[in-house]
Parts: sequence; structure tokens; C-alpha cells
Amino acid sequence: MQNKEYLRAAATAIARQIEENPVVLGVPLDPDLADYLGAFVEEAITLADIVEDGLLTVTNSGEVIYVGNY
Repeated sequence: MQNKEYLRAAATAIARQIEENPVVLGVPLDPDLADYLGAFVEEAITLADIVEDGLLTVTNSGEVIYVGNY
């Protein structure tokens, strides 16, 4: 079986597993299969980014709030 055929078969098996149990919180995947399925590293803003940009402020009551654009 060629690599692409294996990945296609594995992706089908994972999809079937999720369909049978839609409440599943996660399915461990081989990194190559995850890549084939389009997985990516989330590069959202981090707390360090917010602090560095000065977008957090502390109110008089001690509450920390975000003051950036929504």
C-alpha cells in the first residue's frame, strides 16, 4: 500500500470512529495523518503578546481587563 493510500484509509477510519461516537473529545493521530488531514499549529495571540503590547490594564478594584480593540 502506498503512503497516500494508507493516509486516505486511515483518515476514513478516523472519520468513521468520530461518526460512531460524536461525543469523543479527541482522537490521537499519527503526525503524518494529522498533516494529511490539514492539522495546523494555532498561532493565536498569547498572554505574553498582550502584556508586551500593553493591552492589559488593572482597574482600581484590582480587576485585570483587556483594553485592545474587539
